[in-house]
Amino acid sequence: MKVINSFQTMFTYSIVMPAYLRNDLIKKSLHSVFSQEKLPLEIIIVDNNINKEESIKLSRVIDIFRNKNVPFKLLKSPKNSGAIARNIGAKNAKGDLVAFLDSDVILYPNYYTKVLDVFETNLEIIAVQGTDQVLVESEFARKRKPFYKNLLHFFEQCFETSTLLNKNYPIVSPSLAVGHPDVTKKFSLETEWISTCAGVFKRRLFDKYHFPNQFVTYSNNEYLFFSYNLFIKKEGIMIYTSEAKYNNIETQEGRIPQLSLVYQIEVYDLFIFNLLFQKNLKNIYIYLKSRIGHLIYNLLHALKNKIYSPNYYLKIIWATFYPFKNFYSIIKKDLSFYEKDFN
Repeated sequence: MKVINSFQTMFTYSIVMPAYLRNDLIKKSLHSVFSQEKLPLEIIIVDNNINKEESIKLSRVIDIFRNKNVPFKLLKSPKNSGAIARNIGAKNAKGDLVAFLDSDVILYPNYYTKVLDVFETNLEIIAVQGTDQVLVESEFARKRKPFYKNLLHFFEQCFETSTLLNKNYPIVSPSLAVGHPDVTKKFSLETEWISTCAGVFKRRLFDKYHFPNQFVTYSNNEYLFFSYNLFIKKEGIMIYTSEAKYNNIETQEGRIPQLSLVYQIEVYDLFIFNLLFQKNLKNIYIYLKSRIGHLIYNLLHALKNKIYSPNYYLKIIWATFYPFKNFYSIIKKDLSFYEKDFN
């Protein structure tokens, strides 16, 4: 990486946080923002709540922090969509950088200092993400387990159903799984993707690119669509660093029901695959193999949760074929069929 030693200007950054339920977690996340060594220029909360009562609760949470010398903007999204909320927030941001922050993320106190340090090493850097400490701890725990207790991990790696661990270069697979380096070691690597859990982007990118407005509710994988698009269009350098740390708290609050999520992943992944990947035999094979992995995993997950309804299992099986039934709509970038069926 080319380092520009003479570049000393400190960037300003705007935080953009989509908000849907999770008011207790939002409070913890904002506390972590105000523990930062370098505070943001502004905090933009985009209210995704459908229920007016939840919007009122959100306003009360924000009121707790209004005397902290960082201005808040509370904006309203027209529908519950993480993707649309991020587009609204980025459009209204004033900082040099847009720092997306999920409402279930707790930042280490030096998170943005470390991220800004990376931006200042090279003018060609357009995005930076830190490392999820939960992933680090999970990987340490996995390494200590015997072989037979790592069978799920080997299954995921074989079918590329979620993450690809211990890659020298953080990649995006045609399966829509993302590659991580060895998160138990120190690293600062160029990457093909940036998570919006706590990823930071140069604001100028949003004059040209945006998250897919077709993605609704939980908006699975919109970060991958946005950041991998930047990578293939060669917009600049993106960095994944172990120096900046955050905790992504596991919660079911604010998430969609499991069956809807199964269908959403299949639909949105095919949408992304169709738009961003070449349709050669290798890529199609990797993608279809991952769909088989998703199907097996979802069936076993239902069994683990003691769901014994034959109709439920038939719906899980149908989820694999559902996006292909609507393939022509997906080609036309029209996902209204999913929103109609599951909203």
